[in-house]
Amino acid sequence: MISILVLSLISLVGAASESCYWNRPCPNLLHSTKTAYETIRGDIRDYPDPESCEAVSIWSLHRHGNRNPGSSSIDMKRLIDAVQGQIIRAHEDGRSHLCAQDIEAFRKWTFNDTILDSQAYLTGTGYNELFDIAKRLRQRYPHLVQGAPEDYYLRPTDSQRTIASVMGFVHGLTDETNLNITFDGPFERDDVIRPYENCQRYQHDVRGGALLEEQLKEYAKSAEYVALQKAVQERLGITYQLSASDVYTLYEICRSHRTWTPTLQDAWCAAFSDQDLVVLEYRDDVHSYYRTGYGSWVNQRMAGPLFKDLRERMQAAARGEGHKLVSYFSHSAMTEMAFVAFGLFRDATAAIGARRDPARKWRTSFIAAFSTNMMVVLNRCMESETQTHRVQFFINEKATELCPLAGCSWQQFEELLQDFDDDLEFCSPDYPEPETTAAPGTAARSLAAAGLLALQAAFVICFILST
Repeated sequence: MISILVLSLISLVGAASESCYWNRPCPNLLHSTKTAYETIRGDIRDYPDPESCEAVSIWSLHRHGNRNPGSSSIDMKRLIDAVQGQIIRAHEDGRSHLCAQDIEAFRKWTFNDTILDSQAYLTGTGYNELFDIAKRLRQRYPHLVQGAPEDYYLRPTDSQRTIASVMGFVHGLTDETNLNITFDGPFERDDVIRPYENCQRYQHDVRGGALLEEQLKEYAKSAEYVALQKAVQERLGITYQLSASDVYTLYEICRSHRTWTPTLQDAWCAAFSDQDLVVLEYRDDVHSYYRTGYGSWVNQRMAGPLFKDLRERMQAAARGEGHKLVSYFSHSAMTEMAFVAFGLFRDATAAIGARRDPARKWRTSFIAAFSTNMMVVLNRCMESETQTHRVQFFINEKATELCPLAGCSWQQFEELLQDFDDDLEFCSPDYPEPETTAAPGTAARSLAAAGLLALQAAFVICFILST
């Protein structure tokens, strides 16, 4: 009898907490490409040098930090004006499934009109993300932040959010030091860190291709999404009939605004259950899979110039002629294309809009969060009284098995990078589609996704315990 009573109480508590966003014990923090970097990052300071080694050079690629919404902010404002008052009235009339505290948050919530005039601009949160990354690098490798300005090379794309990101990074790197660093560029055209912008094949066949839109339409018609759309309508209790795109706009409002608050919560997130957010996350996974991931052979070729740059800069550093730090600041498209070029996070089957694979590796929450980065560290080592070099790879400040934590040998590193070049001839509309779609040299490298899967499992356990 006691056990039945306990189970009944657990069920009642679970049902009550599911409808109250403000006090969920373990809210879902994974919001696809708008996931906060703090949610998924590791800490570069936790990883030692390989035995008998010292870091001599670092090369890194960074997505910009947290930013304002882009053109979607216009749709956000339109929908907010249409439904915010209705959400409050629905609760007063007894038609809403939201709790009183969530409604109180809606009463206090106001739209910041400056977002409309600063679309896609880096936020203060984003600046701090890059500041903190550089600060941790400075603390982990203090000997590399002692040098002349010419020992450092940093470059952003021609975009406000990447320029402001590099400024935050420089601030974090030089803070409390006498180091004086400037950055190069930006260039109007940059085929190293934004080659897709001037690639006709990509712009026409991939970004503007029919396959991407077809898959997103299939996603919007999937049983999961249709059920989610109905649940949100009933939860809010409003008379305004939400379309499939309206539900996604609500998601955009929720995940954008929550990252700017100290509590990482926002009133609009009350529209969704944690399971709703799991389903919504997949929409961006499908979008990125076809636009910048494995959905096109063009994407798999795009990082050639970038990794040729990595190879040549590391070769120069190994000769004692390179920079102590080379850092590039780009966009999620470039970081995802870099992962694809290395064959990382690849699933056995393609992502499709009609069906979500819960065990997939291609999850933008983990591989395309704000400030996502790849860091490559060159170490000079003494092995049996012989000087050698070892190379470590880190993604989001976590070790990967692209190279073991002890580092790839110099020969392994060169083999890893040997097939990359800066030939973008495939961008021509007349270039024949290759018979194989494998990225350059993927047979020579692999990534065991143990660290990624472990992090995913931790979020799953937290989600189970909270429901």
